[in-house]
Order: sequence, then C-alpha cells, then structure tokens
Amino acid sequence: MATLTLRSWPFPENHEAELVWFGSPFMDYKGNWRIRVAFKTSAERIKVVSYPWGTIPYLRIGQIYSNGTYDQITPMNGSAFHITIDALNQGTVTNGFKLPKRLIDFGKNPELGLQNVIQYQSNGLTYCIPVIELIRALFINSRYLAYYLLQPHGLDLLIDNRYSLGGTLHFDLSNRVPAKLATDSNVRHLSWIYTDPMIRSLWDSVYQGMFSHAVKSSPYNPSATLKKGVPLTIDLPPIGPIEMHTRGVQFIDYVLVKEIIAIGGFQHPSNEILFWHPSKKRREWSSGDKAIRMIPGSKNSDYVLNDQSDNAKEDSNQDVLETPPTIMQFANYPLVETRRTSVRHSNTGNEVIVTTGRGGKHTAASEEVSTQDSMAGGDTPPIDFQTLETILASDAIGLEPFFLMIEMLKKTFQVKVRMSVVRVPPGKRFSVCMNGARRTCAIVQVINGITSSYIIEVARPDDWSISTLILRPRNQLSFRKIERNIRQLLDGLVQKGGHWDQSVLNQCETMNIEKLKHYQSDTIREWASRLAGKLMT
Repeated sequence: MATLTLRSWPFPENHEAELVWFGSPFMDYKGNWRIRVAFKTSAERIKVVSYPWGTIPYLRIGQIYSNGTYDQITPMNGSAFHITIDALNQGTVTNGFKLPKRLIDFGKNPELGLQNVIQYQSNGLTYCIPVIELIRALFINSRYLAYYLLQPHGLDLLIDNRYSLGGTLHFDLSNRVPAKLATDSNVRHLSWIYTDPMIRSLWDSVYQGMFSHAVKSSPYNPSATLKKGVPLTIDLPPIGPIEMHTRGVQFIDYVLVKEIIAIGGFQHPSNEILFWHPSKKRREWSSGDKAIRMIPGSKNSDYVLNDQSDNAKEDSNQDVLETPPTIMQFANYPLVETRRTSVRHSNTGNEVIVTTGRGGKHTAASEEVSTQDSMAGGDTPPIDFQTLETILASDAIGLEPFFLMIEMLKKTFQVKVRMSVVRVPPGKRFSVCMNGARRTCAIVQVINGITSSYIIEVARPDDWSISTLILRPRNQLSFRKIERNIRQLLDGLVQKGGHWDQSVLNQCETMNIEKLKHYQSDTIREWASRLAGKLMT
C-alpha cells in the first residue's frame, strides 16, 4: 500500500502523533487554500500544523503518524457505530467546546473549539459529527474536488455539457477532471451533486457560508478574514432517512464521530448516464510495430508532500493514491456508459524497444508531490486521491454484521478497540466485488488489560467463504513488525484468489494465528462470545 509522508513534521523522530482535530481552511499569503490540522503525542500538548487544503481527502481523525507517515494498516482510535437519522436537517449545530472534555479536549484553543459540530439523536445517544467530516464524506473524495468546492461556481468548471435525452443523462466532463478519476463511481457522484437540486444547494452552501462570514467580518476586505480562517458551515436539506456506518468514541451517551465509513439514503436523479471525458478514446488496431519503452526500475509507490510548492503542475495523468474508502449508497444505481468520440491508434505487430522518454520512476527515493491546486507552470508533480466507492443501497458493504459484533464484544467484555478499514490489495478478481466496488477489509486491535490482539475481517457482501483471522503477538512485538505481517497476509490472500495462504501464515512465526469460521446460524452475541473465547484464552 502506498504512503504519503507529510512535510513539514513538528515532532521528534520516531515519536507517534495522533491526528485529533481539524481547524479552519484559510488562505495563505500567496492566495493558496490550506487547512489547519491538530496533532497530539502522549508527551506533548496539541500542536497545530497547516497543510495544503487538497490533502484533506487523505486525512482522518484518529490516524497515527510516525515521522510524518501514516500507515493505513494501523488501527485508528475508535470503534464502529451505526447511525440512522430521519433527515439531514434534523441535527443541531453547535461547536466543539460544547462537547464533553472526556470526548475531546482542545486545551482552550479557540481555533479548534469553535469548529462546527452537528448533533443527531438516535437510539438514546447523541452523535456528534464534525461538519468538516460530513463535508469530506459527501463531497471531497479527491484533491481536485476539494479546491473546486471552495471556488464560486466551481462545480460548473468541471462540466463541459449536460442534458437529458430519452431518459438518459448526457454528462460531459472537462479536462479539469483527472483522467484516472474519470471513473463510473466518480461520474455517479459528480452527476448526483450537479443534478440533484438539494445536493447542489448543499454543495454551494459551503463556499457561500464561508464567503458570507468573511463579508460580514470585513465588509471592505473579505480576504483579510479568509486569511485568518473561517469555520466551515453547511445548509442541511430535508433529505432522509440517512444511514451511516462510522468510527467513533463514546462517553456516557455522547458519541464523537471521527470518520464516516459509509453513508446512504440518497436517490440519484438519473437511472442511465452516458458520460464523456477527453481521455476516453475509441481504440483502433493496425499491424505496425509496437513500441516498448524499457523502464529502469519499478514504479515507486511512496510519496513525500512538498509543503513548499507554490502550485502543482498540470498533469492529466497524475498519480492517484488510494485512501481509506468512503462508501456511498444510492437507492437507485445509475447505469454508466462511456461515449468515445476520438480515436487512439494501437499497433499489434512486433515489439520494438525504444529508449526515448523519461520512462518510469526510480525506486531509490520517495517522489516529491504536491497537493496544492494545479496550475500551468506549477513546480511539483501533483498527487490526487481515490476514496469514493458507490454501491446500490440494497448491496451490503460486507462488514455490517462484523461492526455490530465488535461493538457487542466491546460492551460485553469491557475491552478497548481501535479499528481501520482498508481496501484489499488489487491484482485479482477477488479484489473487486460483483457490484464493481473494491473489496474492503477491517483491521481491529482489541486491548484487554496489557495484552493486544488483532482481528482481520474481509468484507463479504457476496457471502464469500473466508474465516476471520485472530493474531496474537508472542512476547513484545513492535507494531511495525505486526503491520508488516498483516500486509504480507493480505497480499497472500489476494494472490491465493481470496483464501488465506497457509504458507504465508506459517511465515508469521512471531504471532499465534487462529481462524474463526462464520456460521449462518450464529447470532451476533454468539459470534462475539466465540471470538472472546479465542481472545481471552
């Protein structure tokens, strides 16, 4: 799994720091949007750092960083919660200072405490969702969408043409949408925002609320307020009912939502979409020689954020980094087809090696990239993010029963839980579910006293037959070694076509590994009890 290392990094070498909160987006002196991010270590108070606003799709509250790097395998602070609300507009907007200090303590930092939070009542609990997290889950699944969200009429700049004909939505994307993100899921998402009046109004309200606040604060110089930063607000429409699967922490009857893993309850205005993008070309074959470029080394998948760049370069084929997935469920699931007008010629003859061009990237060092907005004449290669997966509401994400079981395990046996959800590595048919979405996997750390165990649960929306893995480290094993073992297990799972590779299991000699089968006859309580029996022995 690729990594992105944040620079600058204010903590000592090898000290772990948790991302605990977000501050306001603001403009720097160059006119670039940035976001304040609050980190905390076990030894130090909260430190606030700023990064380019385009980094926000990669960031989640609860991520653990070391030397500026977050490993997606690392379980994050919080456990799973399922939330059902009648409508988005039934929440109460407050600020972070109104939250119980046992949930989060801002240390009297007004920049952090004044960030807006929406409170929803459900099943006797008060769920507190940071506005910036709701906005991220609904809208910001990529770097380019982050920047167009904070531009007046930014959405219109992404669409070249849009009209309906014979019940089909014709939807033409502009070249401002990166070629690698002109995918079916992103087309469903972007066309939903653009054509649903209430969702479009919700999108527009983010920039409008920020700019209105700036005008009221500085009528003759709104940019002065924007440079200080404005807490994000949002006008919530009467859309519902809404269901969310989240990661959060609980204190008495309050739950602070740190990440929205899946959100559903939406109706797309169209049932068929015919989309076009400048990169979509019809391939025509001929019998000429086929040029092959020799690449000097395999492509490096690790990146370092160049925080000093003024702007990212324009690059329609920029690299895309997969982030923790956010799954969006639609009550209807529009069929997406691609219209291809121009032609790409391909040869099928003999292979001829050519040495011109820069070829691939060397493995000697991580590549410097930028998450600033792209401009002609930019100084650093861009990186974008892929976080969104769209599925039909009737399709499960495949982890719902597991989330319920983990929550029951936590309450019944008084254990502490940390968790993360990652995509299964690509490369085999098993990596993609029948609905076209990438298969996911939950990694849960269960802390019982001074001992920790790890649970790996592969999503099974298709009832795939695969056992839960329980990992118990022998002696004192560093988490970096545990991470390597988990990554090795997941790679072996994919190479084995969706089954745990016994030879890989045998290589993890520093851990006791057990399998726990799924039984359809099990209740959630019985499943939790069987798992606890394995963990507590």
